[in-house]
Amino acid sequence: MTTRSPHYGIRAVSWSAVQADRYPHHPDIAYWDGTEAAELNRLRGLVVVQAAETEAVLGMILSRLDPAARIDQPAGRLLQNIRQKIDGFCDTEWPPALDLIEAAVKRRNRVVHDSPTIGRVWRGYATGGGEWVHVLTTLGDDECDAGTLVGDLTLQQDATAAAVELLNCLTVPTQSP
Repeated sequence: MTTRSPHYGIRAVSWSAVQADRYPHHPDIAYWDGTEAAELNRLRGLVVVQAAETEAVLGMILSRLDPAARIDQPAGRLLQNIRQKIDGFCDTEWPPALDLIEAAVKRRNRVVHDSPTIGRVWRGYATGGGEWVHVLTTLGDDECDAGTLVGDLTLQQDATAAAVELLNCLTVPTQSP
C-alpha cells in the first residue's frame, strides 16, 4: 500500500486556505493560511484525544455493568446507558463523577462540532498598551483562547480520572446458584 503525502503538509489547514489555493481569484474569501492558529488547533486536538480516553473507559464500565451491551457507541450514549445500569454496582457516590464526565462530553462536542473561526482580538494591559491575541471565536463562547482550551483539557483529564475511579469501584453482584 502506498501512502500519499498530504498536499498541505502535516498540519491542519483552514478551509479558506484550501479555497484560496484551489480558487485563487474568489472575491469573497480573504486568504489566511492559519499558521498563527497552530497552537490553538494543537490544543483542540489534545482535548479530543483525551476525550477519546474517557470514552474508552466508559465502554469498559458499561461492559462490566452489562456484558451484552454494545460499547461501540458515542460517549454520550455510553454515559446514558451507564446511568441506567449503575445502581447497585458502585459502593462510592457515583452521580458527581457522571455529572463531571457529562460536562466533559458536552465540552468535547463543542470543540469538535462547532465551526471554528480563528482570528485575533486586542487585549489591553491593566498598565496600558496591549497586544493582539489569537482566539478561537467558536465553541458557543464569545471568545475562546488558549487558556480556555487548556481549561477544556483539564476538564477532559478530570473526566478520565473520574471514569477510571468509577471503573475501579464497580463490584459485580454475586449470582446465587
